[in-house]
Amino acid sequence: MRDGGAEDGDPRIAALLAQLSARAAPFSIGGRDDLAGLGLGRAALTPHIDPQAPPRWWAKETGGLDLAGADLADARLEETDLSGANLRRASLAGVLARSAGFAGACVEEADFSGADLSGARFTGIAGGQASFREAMIEDADFSGATMRFARLDKALLDGARFEGADLWGTDFTGADADDSVFRKARLDEANLSDCNLTGADFEDASLKKARLVGSRLRGANFSGARLDGADLSGADFSRTSLVRLDLTACKLRHARFAGAWLEGVRLSVEQIGGMVGEEEAGEYEAAQASYLALERNLQSIGSHEGASWAYKRGRRMGRRHAGVRAREAFSTRDLRGTLSHGYRWVADRFVEWLCDYGESLSRIARAFLVGILLFAAAYGATGGLFHEGANTPTYNPLDLVSYSALNMMTANPPEIGVKPLGRVTNLLVGFQGAAGIVLMGLFGFVLGNRLRR
Repeated sequence: MRDGGAEDGDPRIAALLAQLSARAAPFSIGGRDDLAGLGLGRAALTPHIDPQAPPRWWAKETGGLDLAGADLADARLEETDLSGANLRRASLAGVLARSAGFAGACVEEADFSGADLSGARFTGIAGGQASFREAMIEDADFSGATMRFARLDKALLDGARFEGADLWGTDFTGADADDSVFRKARLDEANLSDCNLTGADFEDASLKKARLVGSRLRGANFSGARLDGADLSGADFSRTSLVRLDLTACKLRHARFAGAWLEGVRLSVEQIGGMVGEEEAGEYEAAQASYLALERNLQSIGSHEGASWAYKRGRRMGRRHAGVRAREAFSTRDLRGTLSHGYRWVADRFVEWLCDYGESLSRIARAFLVGILLFAAAYGATGGLFHEGANTPTYNPLDLVSYSALNMMTANPPEIGVKPLGRVTNLLVGFQGAAGIVLMGLFGFVLGNRLRR
């Protein structure tokens, strides 16, 4: 197309091209609204180009309209086709460009801050260091785009597609990207901290050394994703399916896993930082579910010590939740709720002290020792132990402790020359024998579990 050879099309196109041909400074339209719906793309303009003498407004390197450095801020570009255009360093801040076409365009270092780009097509663009800060980009298509170190912080990206895009070092901080698609995208060293990525698809994506600190990843798909060195501290994986991923090189401090499906995920207890995010926030019921997911996963990868840690933390969360419910019931004068939740708290606290929820042999041994000393003191207090043939009770600590120890660890009353007399003392002997049987059985149960591991 020669300068001024657009008379057969929309007259607005001819006027625009004439203005571009005559420009001596960067092009500016400053809020004009006459570009909406124009066909200014590669396909519309190429048939009219003379390769031997291309017009000034033609960009050879991109094969489209040359708008490099142009000021198009606040312009109306709804459904405008700018495919193949050269928009390097152009200002498009605040433009209204819904369903516009930028396929194959060069938008390197261009400024789209605050623009409305809903449904726009950016497939295959070259957009290194472009800025889309706080832009509305719902349902836009960036498939195959090259956008290294671009800025999309605080942008609205719901439903946007970045399939196969090169997003190395791109900044998505604070973006809202529900159901966005990053399948096979390269997000190495990208910053996706504090993003809402609920339902996002990262299948086969590369997220090496990416930052997802505090991001909401509920229901996200990470099948086949590579997360080497990624920082997932405080990330929310609720309802997320994580299957056969290697997270051993990732940071997972205080991440959330309540309701997540974890299977075969390689990680360690040390990466969690002592507690999951739900516990840190005081959400004990959710924390219990989070530890349950971790327990099952750690068991599936053969980390029995890690599974034991997660199991015990989960039980403690159940106890703390019962304590919270008991206090709430008490504050509302709910007697039934207070007793129910209070009983659960007391019972769980006792089981924790007794055997650490069935995981500690040393605590059971401690319970044996405490029981022996308490019953020995009780025998001394009642004065119910007598030497055979003697008429006065014995208060010798050795006699009391010896009888208590043997009675605790044998099925029958010990034969050491000391006999119990009196109803109260015999009741104590019976109670101690029963307690000893229970503790011996519990000790064998825990020992057997540990041997099987």
